Amino acid sequence: MSRIDRCGSTCRLSCLLFSVLVCVGVSIRSVPWVFPQAKSVEGAAAAFPRIQRTELLNGLRVRVIERPGTVAVINLLVKAGSFAEARDKAGLANLTAQSVCFANAKLPLQRWKDELEFLGARIEIRVTTDSTVFQAHVPSSNAEPVLALLSRLVVRPEFESDSVDRIRSQPGSSRVAGSEDHAIARLQLAELVFGRTGCGREEWATQHSMDALRLADVEAFHKAHYLPNNTALIVVGGPPMDRLGDFVREKFGGWIKSELQPIEPTVIPMPARSVIRIVDRTASDALLLFGHSAPARQTPDFFGLNLANNLLVGLGKNSRLEQAFAKTNIPHQALRSDLELKQACGWFYISVRAPLSAVPAAVTAILEGIEDIKTRPVSESELSQAKAVLISSYQATLETETGLAEQVTAIELFDLARDFLASFPLRVEQVSAERVQEAAKNYLSSTQISGVIMGDRKTLTAGLADFRSFEILEPEGTGSEAR
Repeated sequence: MSRIDRCGSTCRLSCLLFSVLVCVGVSIRSVPWVFPQAKSVEGAAAAFPRIQRTELLNGLRVRVIERPGTVAVINLLVKAGSFAEARDKAGLANLTAQSVCFANAKLPLQRWKDELEFLGARIEIRVTTDSTVFQAHVPSSNAEPVLALLSRLVVRPEFESDSVDRIRSQPGSSRVAGSEDHAIARLQLAELVFGRTGCGREEWATQHSMDALRLADVEAFHKAHYLPNNTALIVVGGPPMDRLGDFVREKFGGWIKSELQPIEPTVIPMPARSVIRIVDRTASDALLLFGHSAPARQTPDFFGLNLANNLLVGLGKNSRLEQAFAKTNIPHQALRSDLELKQACGWFYISVRAPLSAVPAAVTAILEGIEDIKTRPVSESELSQAKAVLISSYQATLETETGLAEQVTAIELFDLARDFLASFPLRVEQVSAERVQEAAKNYLSSTQISGVIMGDRKTLTAGLADFRSFEILEPEGTGSEAR
């Protein structure tokens, strides 16, 4: 789903579509895998790594996990993404991040490439609605030189107008590739769910908005949001904290903090009508995405809602949605449910591929599956399986440097509890079946939901004629041009 721009040895610029921090602290994606056995919760806290915390006088938070090994992962988190853009500046957060790496006179492009190659490092840029993350994968012995590079680039960049224009004009930089049907459908669904609010804003620009961006916009976004008191530095591996702390103070201590600009909260009402948008595609099957808004990450129902999401698709053939499809023998593939809870807003959606002739039945099964999780009691067996999948998936992320860095990044981005890493399994185990169903009743809906279906327009229009509760929209264009 995501393509991430890499400032690696090849130093190529790719189209960044979606870059979502995919970790338990941010979102849980249910997929029909086998049921792993969760590790014992008792005594598990001792096995969780200790996060060493410090904060510089300028407000920069530094979080370090000392982990023996040859690889270190560094995340420089800026708590600003596309949600912080003005409505007519779509893509500015991404352009700013790209310009930090590729349009910065402090480190010309070829020299940047050569230094990373010499250090054996690669850096990935990731932009979401909530954040911008520069993630470095580096040999542990070279963690300090890479941190020095990041400080030179991020703290006080010298943007070059010609290079910014070059990034803006990169072929494909502002449009999703036409073959990425799921990504296109996801963009279309976001528009239906969130409308013109910041939650519906694309992480990447349209060609129109990209053409309107200028060097001054990049400089203004950096000045407003790239501040030490709006940033966290997460290091997993590398030098010990006592040595790393002094180095970080030397390289980042001169970064001057400033007052943060408030970002208006967005209230996302449930839609007054349910809509199905048809995107014309010549294919033998159809791609369906149905979804609606969900609460922000700070919801107290985070664990219950994620368990409900697992019950929908995460238990293989025993999943509620799989059962709904099996009840009438609907042929399908790639059935999954996604729950993304973010700082300002969140959303929930279900996606599946089905033959064109089976689309009406598939829509019905999706709606029935949602209602089922809200009305049919959750059995202890189901709940145990859902908890095992959730805990095991979470614990697996902590086995790698990257997974650990992502978890700590989520803790910083969403201001989660200091003991979140260690307390996660216990908090999952404490959720009752009644709490799971209550969360589903509160936040999942089969009536206030919209959908995007990609396939042959004429066949889909005829097949959906009986769905009176939905308004059927047929855009004039196809694919990304339908926007």
